[in-house]
Amino acid sequence: MELLQHYKGAVFFVDILGISALTNNNIALNHEDYRTWLNNNIPKFSNQFLGASILAEFRKLLLKLRKGNTSLKITQLSDCAFIWSEQIADVVVFCSKFMHQAVEKGILCRGGMAFGEIIETNQSHRLGRFILGDAVTQAAKLESRSKGCRVLINSDLPQELDKQSEDVSKRIFTLFQPFTNPLDFQVYDEFKWYLTPKLDYKNIVDLNFIDFDTRVKFTKNRLILANRLRCSPKFNWNSRSILGRAQLIASINFLSQNYTMGVLHNFGWVDVIDKRDEKVVEKMNKKLNEYPDYRKHIDEPFPEDWAE
Repeated sequence: MELLQHYKGAVFFVDILGISALTNNNIALNHEDYRTWLNNNIPKFSNQFLGASILAEFRKLLLKLRKGNTSLKITQLSDCAFIWSEQIADVVVFCSKFMHQAVEKGILCRGGMAFGEIIETNQSHRLGRFILGDAVTQAAKLESRSKGCRVLINSDLPQELDKQSEDVSKRIFTLFQPFTNPLDFQVYDEFKWYLTPKLDYKNIVDLNFIDFDTRVKFTKNRLILANRLRCSPKFNWNSRSILGRAQLIASINFLSQNYTMGVLHNFGWVDVIDKRDEKVVEKMNKKLNEYPDYRKHIDEPFPEDWAE
């Protein structure tokens, strides 16, 4: 008989945006849209083959980031996945790495993360682990309540992280901030994964003591992500539907927002471009990396609202 385990922990639920519309043939695509994902060995370009290719890349990324961390457990359900652990910091770091690398690989995802009750089977088997509980339900609900590649969280998660891993919590606490959803004007807590480069559990930077040069570096990293969403042909298929385009634009808008972390720039993008090309991505990334710094004071303090 298979036993159930019951404990408190963190759950990250992540979903690929637009896959259902794609595989149900609700998005009309052309040869170029397929070609960026599918090679010429595919007998016939179709939405189903494109969806399968994206899901394969999604699964590959999950497995890659799971490798070497035995505290994390993962169950993939087609175009979504649950990642969970008793160790909250491990789930937060996984979330940060996953969201960054998903954009870099051309996969537009949205997530929810929650702390609470977890009930699971006591062993892995061919069907994958069975998981439910309050944290699972909350994470899945939170995922659906925003536009773009955000990760909403429940209010318990940062508080419990502070109890469990005080040093980690103090270093990254400013990444947990309220977010007013323009869809319903409700205020949700958010994990602002995009404000820093992907976290590394062995060397988590203390955001309370980063200088201006580091803030500029983080800003350029965020703008490079926005530029990829805006210009990479990997996201062609997302932009071919009204809903997909809205998800892209929402992501680009908050990823390229100005004066975050007290850094001013001239890249406040609010739309996608129609002629997408990897050469355009590379050209703009080079421009971003070479963008001059006209600051007058290196050690200016953070504005109080830098993480909003």
